[in-house]
Amino acid sequence: MNKLNMDYHKEIRRSYLGGFSILLVEGFIWVLAGILGNFISTNIGILVIIIGGTFFYPLGQLVQNILKRPKIRKENTLKALFTQIGLIIPFSFPVIFMITKENVNLFFPALTVIVGAHFLPFVYTYKLKTYWILSSLLIIGGSYFGFIIPDNFGYCAYYTGSIILLFAIINRYLTKREIERNAL
Repeated sequence: MNKLNMDYHKEIRRSYLGGFSILLVEGFIWVLAGILGNFISTNIGILVIIIGGTFFYPLGQLVQNILKRPKIRKENTLKALFTQIGLIIPFSFPVIFMITKENVNLFFPALTVIVGAHFLPFVYTYKLKTYWILSSLLIIGGSYFGFIIPDNFGYCAYYTGSIILLFAIINRYLTKREIERNAL
């Protein structure tokens, strides 16, 4: 890999703090969807994660602006990859809805497995191995809730949101530490 490409990865990682802003927004929306799905209605929980999911990136960008993070250069080709990666999830909704047709409680486990798989390319874009762990925990967790605890609607959403929030904090910490080390 040439130096220019490594600079692109570093720029993405440092600007987005390892995905902190978007993971933070996403984690909170997952937990909110689980709460509303358990205590109001499953349909509301599903709508919150679907509609909220369309706003992960714009809300994450708002958090980026509040944190005064530097913008990604236009010539950084990795930025376009995020759009393609992001489309994995809405393109997977037909599969999720086929699965949940018989048991609505499988909605969050199925979505969690797909979200976990969608995080795998982030290992490349951010050059952060933590995305291997995040992805694995979500795929294993979604499978566990889908196969072992398929009778509760919100538990998997709480799990997924909590894991995503944890990795928002971990990735932010690791990236801030990298920035501080290089500033010395």
